[in-house]
Amino acid sequence: MPGPWKTHVDADSWEPMELAGEIVGEVHSLRSDDGERPYEAGLWRVLGDRPAPFAYDFEQNETIHVLEGAVVIDVDGGPTLELGEGDVASFAAGSRAVWRISRTPFRELFVLS
Repeated sequence: MPGPWKTHVDADSWEPMELAGEIVGEVHSLRSDDGERPYEAGLWRVLGDRPAPFAYDFEQNETIHVLEGAVVIDVDGGPTLELGEGDVASFAAGSRAVWRISRTPFRELFVLS
């Protein structure tokens, strides 16, 4: 039986997260699986300057928990979410949104399913 997996919000190993040729923060993977139902869990952060607003396509169902900072997420055909520390949101696969980091440092836990 694989796992369990453990990490910390201040993990040492982070990789740049790039969307459409722009770096929008750093990601730390907790768990990923390339099987029939791929899923991933990890952390995403923006520590310094806020990136420009960026479009994000939810290729899988995704649930996020904001650990620090704040973000505004404009969901196409849906609401505008203002999320801060402690807020949790879930998005359906196929959704599209524009993200605007409104307060840094920003950190979130994400789970794809």
